Amino acid sequence: MTLAGVFFLSLAVSCGVISGFLTYQEIGEVNRKLPNGDQIPYLLMYPGKMRRIKAEYKRYYPEGRVEFWRMAFQVGGGVFLALTAIACGFLK
Repeated sequence: MTLAGVFFLSLAVSCGVISGFLTYQEIGEVNRKLPNGDQIPYLLMYPGKMRRIKAEYKRYYPEGRVEFWRMAFQVGGGVFLALTAIACGFLK
C-alpha cells in the first residue's frame, strides 16, 4: 500500500467514525422528544431505520444541522475510500 493509500484510508475511516458519532447524536436528540415506547434503539443500523431517524430528526429539528454533517461525512468517507482504491491501484 502506498503512502497516499494509507493517508486516504485513514481519512475514510475518520469520516466513518465521525459519521457514526453524529448518527448516535441524532438518535439521542430524537429519543428525547419521543415517548419511551417509541424510542429508537442505538444498535443495528439498516436503511429503514436510518430513514426513520432522518425523518424524525427533520420533524423535531427542522433547522438542525446534524443530519447535514452526518451525510457530508458519509459522502466524504466514500470519496476517500474511492481515492484509496485509486492510489493503491485497484482500479487499473
